[in-house]
Amino acid sequence: MTLKTIYIARHGYRSNWLPPPHPKPVTGIDGDPPLAEHGLEQAQELAHYILSIQPQPSMIFSSPFYRCLQTATPIAQLLDCDIVLENGIGEWYKPDRPTIPKPADCQILSKWFPNLKDTWSPVHYPSTDGENEEQIMNRCKVFLSKFIPTFEEKYPEIETVLFVTHAATKIALGMSLLGFSNVRETIDDEDTRLRAGSCSLDEYQLDKEGKWEIVMNGNCEFLTEGEEMHWDFLNAHEAGSDADIKARDKRNSKKAEGDEEEYEDVYVTLDVPSNNFNTSTIPPTAKLQVSGLHTETPLFMVNNDVYQGDWKNLVGTEVAFTEDMEEKYKVSDRIQLHDVNPS
Repeated sequence: MTLKTIYIARHGYRSNWLPPPHPKPVTGIDGDPPLAEHGLEQAQELAHYILSIQPQPSMIFSSPFYRCLQTATPIAQLLDCDIVLENGIGEWYKPDRPTIPKPADCQILSKWFPNLKDTWSPVHYPSTDGENEEQIMNRCKVFLSKFIPTFEEKYPEIETVLFVTHAATKIALGMSLLGFSNVRETIDDEDTRLRAGSCSLDEYQLDKEGKWEIVMNGNCEFLTEGEEMHWDFLNAHEAGSDADIKARDKRNSKKAEGDEEEYEDVYVTLDVPSNNFNTSTIPPTAKLQVSGLHTETPLFMVNNDVYQGDWKNLVGTEVAFTEDMEEKYKVSDRIQLHDVNPS
């Protein structure tokens, strides 16, 4: 038989998303926090929702991080199915991260998760040096190209599986299944993006032409609190990281002070074409207008000059400061500008 349905879920609400003190990682691995009590409740709600729908997954593949196994466990218990580890759907870490956590293996994790079985050998592993956006997309493409034929050969009787993973990987897996080339693209003409709230659920089905289509995007309707902690690649920080939580707290504080408009600070470097390296191309008083920043090729108008931009990954990082110079942020993206009508 052919694998026909893939569900992809993000893990539940993490304990380190709450104010300190935070519990120590059960595995003893830095960067492997357990779920908060709220996250455990979300996992139960997700499990009961999956129990109520068809088709139901016959097997669960989990990232080897503790929070994902905590999310997968109530599903496995309700469906009476096994969980296996797959490092190919593990967490995304940027290359500039000081330490890239190495997750525990099946022998260690099975002490806490009785539904975890050692019946599957991971088909792919993330880079131990971290990944940029292009690399996590490539990782997921390579993983799927290995996983699907290997799975179908080993389990020809199973048509539906569930991946329990992380926000960035959830998005990259979905974009890979849909045939897109990068993680920042929208999936339709209405600028729809893949949603990745905590314990959200996607569903992909194989159509008659052998192409994957999305029929459920970031579903959170079964969660008591609805969608929480959505993340996508327009966020300047790793999903759920301390920097991400700090930025969210800052936005929430501003909203509490009366600013109800939702926004996000994103820092990028703009490379403007110049024929003279001894003079400034853009004067400090120039007016900058931007259109389509969420697309692959945003448009920029600087005074009366129009440029088309291309997203690039920086080699290394740069630092941006807020206007008051009190905070600094790492910049890992660059937009190369090209004259639309060069003279």
